Order: sequence, then structure tokens, then C-alpha cells
Amino acid sequence: MNLKFLCANHRQWLTSDTQRSERYWLDWMEQGCALFDSGKYGEAAPYFGCAYELADYLLAESWPSYPVAVGRFTNCAVSLMSSYRQQGESGLYNYLLVGASSRLARELQRDRSCQVTADCIEALYRSEPRIPKHYELAGRSGGAQLNTYH
Repeated sequence: MNLKFLCANHRQWLTSDTQRSERYWLDWMEQGCALFDSGKYGEAAPYFGCAYELADYLLAESWPSYPVAVGRFTNCAVSLMSSYRQQGESGLYNYLLVGASSRLARELQRDRSCQVTADCIEALYRSEPRIPKHYELAGRSGGAQLNTYH
């Protein structure tokens, strides 16, 4: 099973500029959240999936900082997992849970902010609607908080 949401050309274009990636990440998370709120879980999943791929890239770049990047990655994973759970797609839910936790475990091996990473791994398994309060991420204008769902 392979969860790819972006084609190779778009992935290359988006990951050639961290600021562009961040803008698209935020737009896709907002779209996904709006669709999820409307009960359109199947339509929300591709938006969360594209955001998840960008969050993985931004985590690798530690953009804009490691704690923000790991929090965003976790929020995307939880949001996408929630979409799958709402659709009854337990196989995709579990596949994503294992993949996202493995990705975060690799970050632990790199000896980077172990506590924030460990908290995010724990949040994946609890499917918390938000990552721990002290790691919440700021959206546009530094003030908006993104919600994720369970």
C-alpha cells in the first residue's frame, strides 16, 4: 500500500521552495478541515494527504523550526487518520499510523528535540484532536490555530 497524493512534478515544484510548501500546506489543511466539518470525509482526505506529504518534507527541512514542523506533521497525520476512520477505512488508518509513527521514530534517532517528538508519537496513538498544548502551531498571521479531528 502506498499513500501518495502528489504527482512527481507537483511534489518537485512544491518542495523546491519551503515558503511555497508552507503556503500550500496551510491552504490544504484549511480546505481539509472545512470539508471534514461538513461531513465530507472522503473529500477531505486528499487535502489532508497532500498536506501530509508537504509536512513530511517540511519536517525534513525543520521548517520553520523543528517543534513547529513536527507538530504540523503530527496534525496532518491525525487529520488524515481521522478522515479514514470516519470512512470506515481501518486498513488505511492503521497503515498511516504505522508510517507516521515510524517517520517520527526516525527523528528520535537523529537526537532532535526528543520530548516534543515523543509527545507527537504519543498523540498519534491517542489520536488526539490536537497535539500537546505547548506544541500547538500557529497558522497565518501567527495567531490562528489549526484544529485536527478524531
